[in-house]
Amino acid sequence: MQSPAAMRGAPQWLRSLLSEEFFDACGVHAAERKSDKNHFCVDCVAALCRHCLPHDASHDILQIWKYASCFVVRVDDLKLFDCTGVQSHMVSEHEVVFLNERTARKRSTSTENPCVACARPLPFRHDYCSLFCKVKHLGESEQGLRRVLRGSGRKAAATGGEDSVLAEALLVRKRRASLPESGWSCCGSLRKSRKQAVPNRSPY
Repeated sequence: MQSPAAMRGAPQWLRSLLSEEFFDACGVHAAERKSDKNHFCVDCVAALCRHCLPHDASHDILQIWKYASCFVVRVDDLKLFDCTGVQSHMVSEHEVVFLNERTARKRSTSTENPCVACARPLPFRHDYCSLFCKVKHLGESEQGLRRVLRGSGRKAAATGGEDSVLAEALLVRKRRASLPESGWSCCGSLRKSRKQAVPNRSPY
């Protein structure tokens, strides 16, 4: 998990995405099968399990995967951030990038190509080992993150900015914590369990 303080200038959804601990069990759907939190809703700024997914197709949902014991996301799914310069990998015919900094290997020497942020050795033509490293480095630069952010999300555009997105996200999380085990969707609505209809029998 990365510290949000290290992501200066990043919008709330991006800070939450990079600091979230995915694949923990969903507290709302703990009794359900396959309830690991392996999705992220950009609009609600929340990690979700498959049972939390919204009915509203307009929500921007990212599916999180594991590769080499680390969290990755498909480049094609990450529409609001420019991944240029981040080292990518091909997994099941999909191009993915690591979410968080990878520091397990020996740091780069002067003869190698180091990650700009963490100095991890990289193949040439790459500048960063992960999304976090790009966010951290650009956030500390004079140019900032504006040139790599492709938008601030549908809700930010519709409601007037990132502060309103954060306020709504906090409201959604409070609502989620107070809901019973019958379920929750990231649209904030209860998913009622379906009861099998009892057929009306003829009196004869």
